[in-house]
Amino acid sequence: MLKHTVWMAVAVSLLAAGNAPAKDAAAPGALGSRWEDASKMPNFFAGMWMSTGPMVDPVVPVGYTEKAKKYIANYKPSRDLPYAGIGCKTPGMPIVQRSGMDLKFQFSPGLLSIYIENASMTRFIHLNVKHRKDSDPTFLGESIGHFEGDTLVVDTVNFRNDIILQYGLVNPKLPAMAVGGPSGPSYANVLFGPHGPNLRMVERMRLSDPDTLEIKMTVYDDTVFTGPYEAPVQTYSRLTGEDGWPREWQCAVSEIMYYDPAKDKSVSTSPEEALKKYSEGTLH
Repeated sequence: MLKHTVWMAVAVSLLAAGNAPAKDAAAPGALGSRWEDASKMPNFFAGMWMSTGPMVDPVVPVGYTEKAKKYIANYKPSRDLPYAGIGCKTPGMPIVQRSGMDLKFQFSPGLLSIYIENASMTRFIHLNVKHRKDSDPTFLGESIGHFEGDTLVVDTVNFRNDIILQYGLVNPKLPAMAVGGPSGPSYANVLFGPHGPNLRMVERMRLSDPDTLEIKMTVYDDTVFTGPYEAPVQTYSRLTGEDGWPREWQCAVSEIMYYDPAKDKSVSTSPEEALKKYSEGTLH
């Protein structure tokens, strides 16, 4: 069954600052380098995983740099709220992986792949090697992993400049998400912003029980935050049977919610109005 999503690009949660200490990857002969290792690794592979937590964090308890403070002072939620637009551009890591839609792990020697149903993207985690010096920036970054006991440690760097981070909430007393208008969830209370060149995400993935996956992420960005940010543990439940079958995803972008610069706010239109504007060629 095809899943259709009205994609309002949200931004990235999980942020921080400072440079994480560099750590060499495990040796090439370590767990995950051979086919026979599949039976020795935690069972990430049966079925699929669905997030049970929110896409954004209610609190980001870390200080801001002076540059980030200036950005926050001039932030306008309606203007800066990121929409994917016609191109269905992904918001990148980590928000696309925390979207609440299913994840599917796969293995081949030296490589773990995660199919992310939301956006039909596949994330590649290369095992037991070091980061390349000349890789191109991407929406998901370059991920290098190794096992520490039953925990998969993934170090991700080299993100595109146009993915964004969650700095916090515009008004911490209000919820991050509120249903509004025909376009569904609104993230107008989430404070999004650009990341710096040293953005780095370190994840620790483990099974807390056979059907529960936990991902703990620490994010480092010394142009935004004054210290590393350890995000709340994200929990995923295993889907089995037909619910655990990978599905095709289609981006059905709705433009019935858009930013109106004249009003300096996001504007919602009814489906009928949107259809009329579309036929007239005046839809924003």
